Amino acid sequence: QFYFLEGITCSGRSSSKGMSYRLQPENFIFDVGATGIIPKDSLPLNFYLGYLNTKLIAYIINCLNPTVNTSEGDVRRIPFVEPTKDQIGIVARVVEKNIKNKKDIYRYSLLDINKSNEILINFSGLTPRDRVKSYLDFENCLHTEILINEAFINKVIFKIYNLSPDDELMILNSEGLPVGDYPVLKEAKDAFLGQLQNPLTEVSEHIVNIAVTTFDEQQIREIKEGFSTLYQSNNDLEEFCIRHQVNPINVWYWFRETNTVPAARASEIALEFLADAIRTLLLQDDDSIIPLVGLPGEEALSQRLEQHCLQNGFTAAQYMQLDSLLGRSINEYLEHHFFNQLSNHLNLFMYLPKTPFIWHLSSGQHQGFEAYILIYKWNRDSLFKLKSQYISQRVQNLEYRQIQLQDINTAQAQTEKEKIRLQLHEIETFKTKIDELIAEGYDPKLDDGVGKNIAPLQKKGLLRAEVLKSAGRNSQLEKYLNADW
Repeated sequence: QFYFLEGITCSGRSSSKGMSYRLQPENFIFDVGATGIIPKDSLPLNFYLGYLNTKLIAYIINCLNPTVNTSEGDVRRIPFVEPTKDQIGIVARVVEKNIKNKKDIYRYSLLDINKSNEILINFSGLTPRDRVKSYLDFENCLHTEILINEAFINKVIFKIYNLSPDDELMILNSEGLPVGDYPVLKEAKDAFLGQLQNPLTEVSEHIVNIAVTTFDEQQIREIKEGFSTLYQSNNDLEEFCIRHQVNPINVWYWFRETNTVPAARASEIALEFLADAIRTLLLQDDDSIIPLVGLPGEEALSQRLEQHCLQNGFTAAQYMQLDSLLGRSINEYLEHHFFNQLSNHLNLFMYLPKTPFIWHLSSGQHQGFEAYILIYKWNRDSLFKLKSQYISQRVQNLEYRQIQLQDINTAQAQTEKEKIRLQLHEIETFKTKIDELIAEGYDPKLDDGVGKNIAPLQKKGLLRAEVLKSAGRNSQLEKYLNADW
């Protein structure tokens, strides 16, 4: 009876940061792996969300069950102290602000269902790198406000439980001081307060009361040098602050002053931009098949991508500057790296298969035939069209080029002739594999999911990179080749 209700969810296994309680919107369900908490009294859901994510509750859960697995029974046993109306209201409002900040960040993420904005289009800057920097300053500011708000909520919950200073110290020694309570530079504090939009009075007072400190040049230099690793692996803003024992307000302030753009984060932003742009181009295409080499009546993917960027406010120079974010030329990236990196980027759960929605079909190392397809329009008819139209035209182009080179005997021409010979041979093998798929009854349907639809293509070696793990007796590849749904 609690399915599809708004509530709070948390995983049964805690991370290095302890348990994390998240908003569960309406029309979602919980399970044993993600406990659902549905309040039965009239207190606002946001109050409970802030309350459960505090250091005090982490400490209590640890006392009740000092293992990595937290059960539903442990949550039920948390002793609850009735807050005042004012305490309920302020915690709920601060949590509402944090949720809004998170949503504002997720609107730029390819991984979020509600993505509506594009970093490299919506943020201003002379170059793509400048736009990434503008976005990171924006994101750091929102993350900083979230961390400061969490520290403020922590203090409110301590007051509700009427803890003594010794009790508070014991809890913070065990769970760690919230990074939003670390001392801060006065000029950084003033700058942060000055740019807050419609701040809550209580939170502003909390920021004003944060202890002021100073840093020597060596400390500041070490922290700024660490900015290049920010957002890599498990080094988000909070982890960075813990590692350097520095308030996020200081990090926001110093990062804003520097010209640092973490390379891994910039590459990830460029990947998401390309994925969204290519998805748009494939959706606009009649059959959602776009070759990497132009064919009669079919422009190459790189040509379409450049036109798409120019239509969305890029100059030709800015389009070429995407190379600096990717660490290589766009053409090389599209030909050799995009599909694998998109698959890895979308692999949110390490034990589940990767789920790319754009697939890179390839005849092999000589690149006789290369095309991008979109899973949303991929079906049995696509295979026939791939063979009869796209591959046929590619073969005609290569054979025509062979005729042009027939009487040219330069070293360069001989090299090209050999490459074309290998490409044509590769395409013949590619066509044979497609014929085998058709004969075997391959009939992809969107509702069957990525795993089942892509497994036969991987088995035949038609993909630029493997998506499903193929090692071992019970490999993902074998599982989805034998799926019977």
